[in-house]
Amino acid sequence: MATVLITSEYFGMFDDTARKMLTDAGHKVIDNPYGHKFLSPEEIIPHIKEADAIICDLEKITREVIDAAPNLKIISRRGVGIDNVDYRYAASKGIEVSRTLGLVEKPVAEVVMSYILLFSRKICQMNASMHEGRWEKLMSDSVEGKTLGIAGMGGIGTEVAKRAAAFGMNIIYYSRTRKEEAEKEYGAVKVSFDELLANSDFLSINMALTDETRGMFDYNAICRMKPRAYLINTARGPIVREQDLKKALDEKRISGAAIDVFDVEPQTDSIFRGMENVILTPHIGSFTREVFIEMDKAAARNVIRKLSEVSHS
Repeated sequence: MATVLITSEYFGMFDDTARKMLTDAGHKVIDNPYGHKFLSPEEIIPHIKEADAIICDLEKITREVIDAAPNLKIISRRGVGIDNVDYRYAASKGIEVSRTLGLVEKPVAEVVMSYILLFSRKICQMNASMHEGRWEKLMSDSVEGKTLGIAGMGGIGTEVAKRAAAFGMNIIYYSRTRKEEAEKEYGAVKVSFDELLANSDFLSINMALTDETRGMFDYNAICRMKPRAYLINTARGPIVREQDLKKALDEKRISGAAIDVFDVEPQTDSIFRGMENVILTPHIGSFTREVFIEMDKAAARNVIRKLSEVSHS
């Protein structure tokens, strides 16, 4: 019998199917010892000694956490990004790091389109006015015919393109490789990074955080965007230099920004607080009941598969 430690703050919150999958496979499950809470490495380490597998969210799985688990065989991540995991060190120890691919792309794309529509149609401003007893029609802009730039045409970027095409938007993208399917299906056009910045009415960041992309959207890059453009980040906070974005917004170099991810999370004292042209959300791109249940099951399947492989090797 293997031991599975749940460090995730959300695993099993809406449904116990995934937990039952693990126990039905003969594994012992140790639930998050602190309940549905985001854990620090210091909170994880005392409970990980016996773990053969862990199921995590965005909590930091550091070298110290990994060293505290001599039996660890798999780190099963609920989500697609693994920048919170010291995956190189895990690989050096023969520990698999798995992801739940194919699940978060659609809800994140929904959020991106929500931001675009909110900025374009000024729904929030008019809603606030109506609740304050004022009948004020604000002239807004149509989405059709606008250019959406996508930085990173992976799974999420492709789902964003699909939805934007349905709204009649023109789609350009910056990617290391050409995405022929997106070009054929959604009319996407591959451009250089400079062209992406110069021609986007809305620019959606959908790339992984790497050494190459960290700080990619600095003051210089942001100032090369259209003055009426909007920057949307649902990827990872450090891809955008927050202070540089704040400066560009203060100087009206661009019209606004939507930010779902931050350098430090949880983030309750953002430098963008109170700015009317900035939408702030607490990393909710994939935060839907349906997706969370499916991520639980996918993470559990990855654990069951790996532990089965080990037991038969």
